[in-house]
Amino acid sequence: MKNKLSLILVLLLSISICFGQTKKQKKALEVGQEAIIKIDAGEFEEGIKLLKKAQKMDPENIIYQYEIGYAYYMQKDYEKAIKQVESFLDHKNVTANHFQLLGNCYDYLKKPDEAIKAYQRGIDKFPNAGKLYTEQGVVEYFRENYDKAIELWEKGIEVEPSYPSNYYWLGKIFSYTEERIWAVMYGETFVNLERGSKRTEEMSKILHDTFKDAIYIESDSTGGVRFTQSIIMSTEGEFKMPFSMEYAMGMTLALTPHTMAKEKEINIPILNQIRKDFVNHWFKEKKQKNYSNVIIEYHKKLKDVGHFESYNYWLLMKGDENLFVEWYQKNTDKFNQFVEWYQENPLEMDKSNYISRLKN
Repeated sequence: MKNKLSLILVLLLSISICFGQTKKQKKALEVGQEAIIKIDAGEFEEGIKLLKKAQKMDPENIIYQYEIGYAYYMQKDYEKAIKQVESFLDHKNVTANHFQLLGNCYDYLKKPDEAIKAYQRGIDKFPNAGKLYTEQGVVEYFRENYDKAIELWEKGIEVEPSYPSNYYWLGKIFSYTEERIWAVMYGETFVNLERGSKRTEEMSKILHDTFKDAIYIESDSTGGVRFTQSIIMSTEGEFKMPFSMEYAMGMTLALTPHTMAKEKEINIPILNQIRKDFVNHWFKEKKQKNYSNVIIEYHKKLKDVGHFESYNYWLLMKGDENLFVEWYQKNTDKFNQFVEWYQENPLEMDKSNYISRLKN
């Protein structure tokens, strides 16, 4: 299980949405809250006893049943967890989380086929649950079925564009390929959707290193980019180059002025300027009319309000933390203003506007 709300948060959510609760239901919530304290302290047996008590008080509240299964999962007693989860999968209030937990238990028992079946059962019931596609993709990834994993993660984005984990895995897997543009696109989307996690820090470094792999300046004042090997041309209707090729051409033009500079290293300051020049070129040439891209449009928004430099340093900081700290010490007020703006103006993804290789 990659991410999970703590029981206390789930219970508080229940309190906020359940109107007209009986005294017994309210008491069950209090017992449930006591259970999470025990479980957080590693007192699993006592916590499970309390959850079972809460379940008897409020048998229609599926939260307690789920949390008992999750407690077994935390103890690595996957067989008990499976038995617990299976016992209520037909409940009217079952959620995608239950199928995710079931599949993860089978995965940890090294039963990938059973895990896939569990996730698929969930997808059949919850076709828009991006997390179930994530989990299926992870199983296929570790079975080295990379194309299938990519297919599942991209489907997960299609059905639930705001769910971060599919972008995370796609950003990682494409960073190992010649199609670095999709490592950049998926990875940057992920960092915006899941802020402040260990995975965010990991992706920040992947993005920095991917840009360094993709952009080069040679000693003879020449340079180039290696974002894609795509040479496929559209033959349907009016001629149109693939987005990946247009992106690569735009980055090449943005790089050109820097090939004459004495400093040949691709670092955060240079990447900031290249990305800024790319945005200028993209909108000057009105590329957005043929290639809708929420990331590039967000870059223009950041640039227009004067926060693109701070954003780029934040985005890529884990690739060179010393350089970031040096810049931050000189630009503390500027960065803090960006953070305040960024919190109020997040990148948003929905089914009408999301990043996917399949749309280009």
